[in-house]
Amino acid sequence: MKKTGMIVLGHGSRRPEVALQFTAMVGRVADRVRDAVVLPAFFSLGEPTLADQVRLLAADGCQRIVVMQYFLYNGVHIEHDIPEMIAELRGEFVDVEFVLQSTLQDDPALERLIVDRLLADGGV
Repeated sequence: MKKTGMIVLGHGSRRPEVALQFTAMVGRVADRVRDAVVLPAFFSLGEPTLADQVRLLAADGCQRIVVMQYFLYNGVHIEHDIPEMIAELRGEFVDVEFVLQSTLQDDPALERLIVDRLLADGGV
């Protein structure tokens, strides 16, 4: 079985508190994932970058890296920019398998969360 590392990739923000909140959330997720290191990364406007975290995981012996795109919708970054970044990383790390997961767009779990939030506090 290949050693697996995981990256939750967010967009990033100029506001430092947003980066701290995102990093904390990924830390809570990491606490619930067994048998894999889970790290935060930022597409832009923040560090560590996707490449930074891939290099860290590869140096730690990960032969498989799962990238979860923490975006709500499939825009230009999802359709073009991030796949190009992954292609470059595949060229740099030829022995690493990359798994690029889809965004949250149309995810039934997210839709259930929205319904739960709408109905909270007596909703309708």
